[in-house]
Amino acid sequence: MTKIYYFSRLFPNNTLRDDDEKIIENIIGRIKEKSSTCIKTIAKVNFTSQSSISRLAKRAGFNNYKEFIFFLTTEFSLKNKNQLENLPFVLADQDWEKINDYFENALTSKKIYLYDEGFCQFLVDYTYRKLLLKKIYAIDLEGVEISLISDDNPHTLITFSQSGENKQGLIKMKECKNDGGTVIAITATENSSYVAKSDLSFVVERGNTGLDHENQHLNYFFGNALNLIEYLINQYTKKPNH
Repeated sequence: MTKIYYFSRLFPNNTLRDDDEKIIENIIGRIKEKSSTCIKTIAKVNFTSQSSISRLAKRAGFNNYKEFIFFLTTEFSLKNKNQLENLPFVLADQDWEKINDYFENALTSKKIYLYDEGFCQFLVDYTYRKLLLKKIYAIDLEGVEISLISDDNPHTLITFSQSGENKQGLIKMKECKNDGGTVIAITATENSSYVAKSDLSFVVERGNTGLDHENQHLNYFFGNALNLIEYLINQYTKKPNH
């Protein structure tokens, strides 16, 4: 059974009770097993009534059970194939074999660009310093044109954007690709330009349904992106040749 420890992120407008958690975990488990999730079955296997399940759906923030089960099915069935092991807050648009290829190439060649601005700048700074500890000297592209520093060798650009629509970031992505390089994008927005124009993208959970450009509200994107970077650098700098 799947243990879901982030109900506040999964259902940001919820008024769930403590005993709702077990029922929701049961439903998610049935979705992953491709078992029946009709309300009658869910009520029966959880020793409760259909009306109780309907009320649970409303406490989760949905108008009815149909909306609730559609959301869970989309979240844990359609998307689950791209969920990364040990990273329940991240979806990737490639499988681990492809991810391995991109990162092993980047960290072996040690040709890495980093870019973003605003609140994401600290993610660039952190990634830069973390790579430096591994004797990998990345280049921060803030205020720098790739054409002015290019050594004619393809680089891997790792770029962050919560919205996935950062104009300068998209310019850097294009410049990198024009140089024969590869783009790895980390964003919070699935249907964004960053996802569409990158070679590999990670969509990181931010925990709220609306994009908060001023970052005034509860936001898990930056912390989750930091954990993703920690995991990836650790994963791909274990080998001696790195």
